[in-house]
Amino acid sequence: MTEYLSFRRAFGITFGFQCLIALVLFLFGLFAFVKVLTHQEEGYAAMAFREHLGVVLLANLRILPSYLIVTVAYAALAFPFVWRRKAMTDVGRCVGRFRKVRLLAWMVLVNIGLYALSLGPFFSRSPGLLGGAAQYLEAIAPGLNLYALYHLHLLEIATVGFILVCAVAAVVYGRIAWHFWKSRPRQRWEQALLAGVLLAIGGGAAWSQVTTASSKTLSIPTSRPNVLIIASDSLRWDRIGAHGYVRQDITPHIDTFANEATTFANMHVATASTLESWATILSGQFPPTHGLRYMFIRKDHADSFAQQPTLLPKVLNDAGYETIAVSNWAGNCFSLVDMGFSRRLTSDVQNFNAFITEATVWAHLLFPLYFSNELGERLVPEVRSISSHVRPAALADRMVHEIDRTTDAGKPFFGVLFFSTTHLPYMASYPFNLKYVDPNYHGPHRYHIDVRVHDLITTGFDPELPPEVQQHIRNLYDGTVSEFDHYVGYVLGELEKRGLLNNTIVIVTSDHGEDLYDPGSTLGHGTNFLGGDQSTRIPFLIRRPGPSGEPLQAGHRIDALARNADIGPTILDLVGLPIPEAYEGVSLAPLLDGQVTSLHLPVFGETCYLFFPKEKALVDLAPEEKERLYTLSDARDTLEVDKDFNNNMVLKKQFHQGVIDSKDRMIRSPKFKLIETPTKSGEPIRRFYDMEADPGQRKNLAQQNLPEMNLLRDLLHRYWNEGQAKSLRLPAAPSL
Repeated sequence: MTEYLSFRRAFGITFGFQCLIALVLFLFGLFAFVKVLTHQEEGYAAMAFREHLGVVLLANLRILPSYLIVTVAYAALAFPFVWRRKAMTDVGRCVGRFRKVRLLAWMVLVNIGLYALSLGPFFSRSPGLLGGAAQYLEAIAPGLNLYALYHLHLLEIATVGFILVCAVAAVVYGRIAWHFWKSRPRQRWEQALLAGVLLAIGGGAAWSQVTTASSKTLSIPTSRPNVLIIASDSLRWDRIGAHGYVRQDITPHIDTFANEATTFANMHVATASTLESWATILSGQFPPTHGLRYMFIRKDHADSFAQQPTLLPKVLNDAGYETIAVSNWAGNCFSLVDMGFSRRLTSDVQNFNAFITEATVWAHLLFPLYFSNELGERLVPEVRSISSHVRPAALADRMVHEIDRTTDAGKPFFGVLFFSTTHLPYMASYPFNLKYVDPNYHGPHRYHIDVRVHDLITTGFDPELPPEVQQHIRNLYDGTVSEFDHYVGYVLGELEKRGLLNNTIVIVTSDHGEDLYDPGSTLGHGTNFLGGDQSTRIPFLIRRPGPSGEPLQAGHRIDALARNADIGPTILDLVGLPIPEAYEGVSLAPLLDGQVTSLHLPVFGETCYLFFPKEKALVDLAPEEKERLYTLSDARDTLEVDKDFNNNMVLKKQFHQGVIDSKDRMIRSPKFKLIETPTKSGEPIRRFYDMEADPGQRKNLAQQNLPEMNLLRDLLHRYWNEGQAKSLRLPAAPSL
C-alpha cells in the first residue's frame, strides 16, 4: 500500500500548496478591495462599511467558490509535473529539508508557468482584463505595452502550451488510473468515481468557455410577423459604412443589411440617455408625458410608468406575442422599470450592490481572468452588471435561444437585443480592440477610456486632450462598432438558418448617439446639443418582409425627420395592430411605403441628468454665459441609496424639479436647430444654427432674430410648457 499512500500524500501536498496560494491571493484581493473603496473621494467606503457591511461581506464570500475551483484545477494540472515519488514521500514523512526547499521552489515555478500559460485561453475572453491588468502592472512596469500579447501572438503560443500541459496531465492520470485499475481491483469503484469527477470538472470547464446557439434550422411561420430590434448603446449614425463613413470596412454586415432595408437618415432621440430613450420608444410618448426624465429615478416614478397599459410590449403581449428583452449592464433600464416584457434577461447596474460587486471582482483578479463566462455568471449572477463583463456572444445566443423557445410554442416574438459594446469605456473584445488603434500609441486611455469616478463627478471629461489622444479614443470606439456589426451579422444568420428572416421585421438602431470630441463637446452623450447632431441622431434601418418574403423598399433612404417616439406606433402599424390614443408619436408607414416624402415632424430634445457641474458640459459657452447658467450640485449631493428600491442610486426628492428646470431644450427642423439653455434669471441663452450650411454648429444666428427662430421657439414652448407634442407639426415651408 506504500505506493498508493505516497500518491495520495503527494497529491495532498500539491493540493495544500495550491490552497496556500489561493489563501494568499484571496487576502490580497481583500486588501485591494479595501484600497479601492477607501480611495473613493465620494464617501463610498464609509457608506459601504457603515450601512452595507452585509453586502460587502457577502460579495467577497461569494468569490470563494471560484478560488476553490481554481485550486482544484491547478492542483490537478500541477501534480504531474511535481510528483517525484521519493521526494514527495520524504516530504510527507517530514524528512529531507533540502528536498523540501527544492520541491517548494519547483512547485512555485510550475505554478508561475501554469498561470502564464493560462492567459492564452482565458485572457482574451474578458475585454476588461487588458486595462485592468495594465493598472495593476503600471506601478512595477511603467509603459508596459500589453498589446504585444496580441501582436507577437504570445496568447496563441500560451494557448498551445496550456493545451499541451492538459494533454500531459491527461496522459499521466491515464497511466495512474490504468495502474490502479490493474493492481487494485477491489478499489475500482473509487477509481471510476474519481474519473467521473475529473471528467465532470473538465467538461464543465470546457463548457464554460464555449457558447453556441441551438443547431435548430427551420421554424414554422406565425400569422403575424415577428419583430426584432438589434441595438447597441451609444451607436453613432455616421459610423456606419453604408452611411458614408471613411472606414468602409467597419460595418460589412450592417452594410449588407442596408441593401435590403430602408434607412432613415434623420432619426433623432428625445433624450440621449438610455432609460429615457427606451421609455420614449416603448411608450410612444415624449419625456414630459411619460415622466422618466433622468436615469436615477425613484421607485414611484418607475411604478407609475410600469402601470401604463399601452406600453408597446404590453400591447403586443395582448396580441399574442412573446416579448423578450436581452441585455447586459447597458440594459439596466429593463430591470429598473417593468416596461411590460414577458421575458427579461437583463441586469441591474445602478444600485449600490452592483458597485460593490464590481469593486469585489476587480479586486480579486482571479475571477475576471477565469470566470468571464457562463460558469462565472452562475457563481456570481451580479457579475452581469459589470461594465467590463460584456460577453456579446452570450447575449446573441440568449436571444437566439429565446426565439427558438418562442417559435417552438407557435407564437410570434417581439425581441429587443441590446448590446453595451459601443458604450463607454469603449472596451471591445479581441480582435476588434486592435482593429484601428495605433500599436505604438503610448498615451492616456491606452486600452479603454479610464476615468475615475471622482474626476467624472467634479470635472467631467477633459475638454483639452491633444489631437492624438482624441483620435485614439475614436479608434477605440470604432473597434466597438465593428464588434457590434459582427454580432448583427451573426444574429441575422441565425434567423436565416431558421427560415425566420422572411417573416421578421428587423430593426438595427441605437438608443442615442455619442460625443467623440466633436466641436464644442467632449465625451459621452446627452449633456448638451453642441457640435452637431452626433448625440441625438441614431442609425435606424428597418427590413420589412413582403408577402413572398422579399424585402420591401430594399436599399431605400428616407431623409425626412423622424423621432424615436415614432418607433412604437410604426411597429404596431406594420404588424396590423391599432395605435393607442395615448401615443404622441406617429406611424412612419406612409414614409416607408412612399406615400409621402415628409410628415413635417419637429424633433424635440432635452438633456439628461448631469453627474458633473453644467459649465463643464458646455465647453463652447463664453465665460459670461457660464456665469448665468441655472446649475445644480453634482452627483455627490444629489444622489442617495434607496434601501426600499433594491439599493438603487436615486435622485433626492428635493432635486426633482430642479433637474427638469435646468435641462437644455432643443427643437430641430430639416434646416435649423434651436437650443435653449436655462439661466438663473429665467431668460434662456439661445443658440440658433443653420444645419445645412453649418452642420458643426460654429456660427450662432440667434442675434439675427430670424422668423424661423421665432417659429421654432413658439413650437418648443408649446411642447415644453403646454404638452402639445402630439399635435405639433412644422409648416411645409421649404425655407424651414
